[in-house]
Amino acid sequence: MLKLITLRLLGAIPTLAILSFFTFFIVHLIPGSVAQIMLGEAASAENIAILEAELGLDDPLLIQYGRWLGGVLVGDWGESFRYQRAVAETMIERFPVTLQITVFALLLSVVFGISIGVLASLSPGSWLDRLLITLSSLGISIPSFWLALLLSLYFARQLGWFPVVGYTPPDENIFKWLQGLVLPAIALSIPSSAVIARQMRASLLGVLQSDFVVALRASGISERAIILKHGLKNALIPVITVIGFRVTLILDGSFVIETVFALPGLGSTLVAAVLFQDIPIIQAGVMIAGVLVVVTNLLVDISYGWLNPKVRVS
Repeated sequence: MLKLITLRLLGAIPTLAILSFFTFFIVHLIPGSVAQIMLGEAASAENIAILEAELGLDDPLLIQYGRWLGGVLVGDWGESFRYQRAVAETMIERFPVTLQITVFALLLSVVFGISIGVLASLSPGSWLDRLLITLSSLGISIPSFWLALLLSLYFARQLGWFPVVGYTPPDENIFKWLQGLVLPAIALSIPSSAVIARQMRASLLGVLQSDFVVALRASGISERAIILKHGLKNALIPVITVIGFRVTLILDGSFVIETVFALPGLGSTLVAAVLFQDIPIIQAGVMIAGVLVVVTNLLVDISYGWLNPKVRVS
């Protein structure tokens, strides 16, 4: 298992390098000038050129990229053009909010998705199975941002059970912190829960119809023991793959959800950075998202090794 983790981490290095390279050059394709945005529309060409020279934006792109990459390797992510402060400080403030929403939504997706999938697979073809399949199809088809608006209008604005917008840090008031995360997490988790539920149902049905399960039943082992000790472990292997894909989609969706609920997370910061052409912030945000995807893939591989020893690297 240690060799598997080492190989995956080494393989992530060129992936992140390529990601940073293409992100850096794609950002520079955005029309307009950072210096002009900072100085305003009335700024003269001379003042714009002076500011670009101060920021190093008049250097060739390869030199700018090399300078940025060299700083990253020593822990210096540069300074934000918009906030006039170290990028690392901004990321430390904003990233935890996005991470909390993503983790909360993922936990809800996994718990409800697996539970619904198992429940539907226990009685295939029944009214309960058909109802759960219909609800999961509906959940997949609902856009997260539209669902977030509905949840906000009804549960926050009309009933007043949750805050409409804003974020309370957990060290200030943990109850209000949980209240502020519930609606965004539910909006993000429902589509993922539906996808996981459908995959869990199909996978567990296949396992329960396999030959080794028939042999277990013939030996007198109870159905509950078969499902909990043998069925779930084998059925979770393809489900883990789906969960890994959904992490990326939940992270992407959180960027939009943060805007709906006015949460000071990485997503809203990146949207503002793109409009302002704040290249250091964009680079840092994309790299953090890339690292999250790499870590997720690593956890998926570790889960494979735990569920199925055959896939472990010897």
